[in-house]
Amino acid sequence: MNRKILLGSIYLFAVCMVFAFVTDHRWEDWYITFRASKNLALGNGLVFNIGERVMTYTSPIGTLIPALIKYLLLDYSDDATMWAYRIICSIVLALCSFPLFRIIEFFKLNRLFYFLGILLLSLSFIIIDNTINGMESAFMVFFECYLIYLLITKPQNYPTKLGIIFAFIMFSRPDGFIYAGAILLGFSIFSTLPSTQITKQNLTNLLYSIFIASIIFTPWFLWTWYYYGTPVPHTIIAKSRTYNIEYFINSFINYAKNFKGSSDIYLAPYGENFGGWGLFGLFARGMSLVSLFYWVNWKGNTIARSLSFSTLAMILYLNIVSGQGPAPWYLPAVAGPSIIIWIFIFSDLKSLIPTRTFYLFPIVFLGILGANFYFAMRMIRAQQRIIEFGNRKEIGLWLNKHKSAHDTIFMECLGYIGFYSELKTFDFPGMSSPEMVATRKKLKTNQYGFLIQELKPTWISIRPIEIENINKQVPNLLSKQYHLVKIFDKRLDVAHAKIKYGQPYLDFDAVFYLYKRL
Repeated sequence: MNRKILLGSIYLFAVCMVFAFVTDHRWEDWYITFRASKNLALGNGLVFNIGERVMTYTSPIGTLIPALIKYLLLDYSDDATMWAYRIICSIVLALCSFPLFRIIEFFKLNRLFYFLGILLLSLSFIIIDNTINGMESAFMVFFECYLIYLLITKPQNYPTKLGIIFAFIMFSRPDGFIYAGAILLGFSIFSTLPSTQITKQNLTNLLYSIFIASIIFTPWFLWTWYYYGTPVPHTIIAKSRTYNIEYFINSFINYAKNFKGSSDIYLAPYGENFGGWGLFGLFARGMSLVSLFYWVNWKGNTIARSLSFSTLAMILYLNIVSGQGPAPWYLPAVAGPSIIIWIFIFSDLKSLIPTRTFYLFPIVFLGILGANFYFAMRMIRAQQRIIEFGNRKEIGLWLNKHKSAHDTIFMECLGYIGFYSELKTFDFPGMSSPEMVATRKKLKTNQYGFLIQELKPTWISIRPIEIENINKQVPNLLSKQYHLVKIFDKRLDVAHAKIKYGQPYLDFDAVFYLYKRL
């Protein structure tokens, strides 16, 4: 292996491991997926609730690999599975150094741009965090980078390799074809490379690649259809909307009216939604506007323009179609190609200004990204310690000690509480609960008060704002049909943590009220 590729890989792996040791961050959805993975490892089937065949996960890779690890480590704690999965994901992300280097090499750019790309990748908080927190994001980023490398270089056995990558992208996420399609679309419009032009030979190769991908992915598709009664993950069913032309037109108009960039690509989780990031937020917004709209620069690098259009298509999909725009575990799929965009932006910039002046730009750029990364890491470390371990996990453990047979629980935070309580869950919007989805359709509402009144869960775990809404929707529901059992309050801990940036994110989950049905 090329020494530079090896050094880049070792560095990326080290960054992921240091981040994991410092923060120990475990995303909520890790415990939703891992409950099914653990059940499979224990011989109970690939299910969330034993005996109930509901697909409560989206990523086959992110579910089956932890299941295999848990099976091999049955005598060890669940933490051992988490750390083993972290190591695997960190290795996968580290492998991105190979396609990055080959892309730089293909265009005969200065090798400094390769190291710039590695540094940009290592300072992408949304990518590094979602590599070690239990999500499948590292696989998506690597397969996307490799897809871009294949499209640019067209190596030997190109159609077959392309088909394999298509299949692995689908195994990473069931909507992976959207991201792969967006990349292909961008290249077909802007790239001048022969391998990406719309020709009969290229279309034949593409059809062959799709055929190869279908052969690899179809067995999983058919098995899930047989096992669950549908190949569509229940998480998608729970979050689905009523789509029609009017919906898409209105959604696009509303999104375009309020569009200010997509700063979450470059910030900590939900940084744009909760705020608290000051000048870092403005910098991230500026970065997103440049990377998403670089395709309008008709004099710019065609690869950067291709990927810029692709990432804009991905953002539109996330915000208008799937409704998961700010969700942190989706954004690495946008952040990965964005890093390649920035490599070519800096390459274009270098050709326009004197060399000595040019170097100031990446130095300042990386300095701001590094500071943002540092403060985001401090925030996520406090969030894991105070909110995840100190609050949500404790709620689940408390419920596990005080539950009775056949108890059920209503909550929005399914991960930690569902995993550690081991209760039958009525989560909103119903990722683990067909009953919740059916009730929402029956009542034609998403208001918690009416859903609780209909489902009659034994326990309710809710935030203060949710209590206010329920009292407005169904007065006396909480006071006459339920009684307050316990308050889990971490507001003082959040205040004492003295987080300089991102505290509103922690404040949102600092207090939970636990009710029990009378």
